[in-house]
Amino acid sequence: MARQTKRKVGDAGPPFRGAIERVKLGEYARALHLKDPIYFDRDAAVKAGYRDVLAPPGYLNIFTLQPRAAKFDTFEVDEPNALAGEWGWEYFKDVCAGDELHGHSVLVELYEKKGKRDMIFMKIETRFLNEKEELVAIATDVTLEFKV
Repeated sequence: MARQTKRKVGDAGPPFRGAIERVKLGEYARALHLKDPIYFDRDAAVKAGYRDVLAPPGYLNIFTLQPRAAKFDTFEVDEPNALAGEWGWEYFKDVCAGDELHGHSVLVELYEKKGKRDMIFMKIETRFLNEKEELVAIATDVTLEFKV
């Protein structure tokens, strides 16, 4: 019997808010083997024209400032049968250590593909805004869920 959910396009996760931490940016940059000091050293970042250490590309995502449960509970993701399908980012402003960001995630596409194992595709868009209510970035992820 197919698992029934009530999810629909337009469903939104709870609002989130948090600060971008310099230590976390450095950890992420090291994991990516980045060498540019703007990702580690405040003085180098300021000298290069940034407010503080710069967030590396891809740092912002649905889990950056909110717990995993916010995504899985809100969008009723069947985690044992789910895969990360695709990630995408669109940046409008620099994100630096100390920035206070807030926002929420929305289910923007929901569709099914038939095959040997039918799959549900959920495209979730997470918008990040700064203290001035300016759009800083949009992170998009597509979660694939096998139908059981």
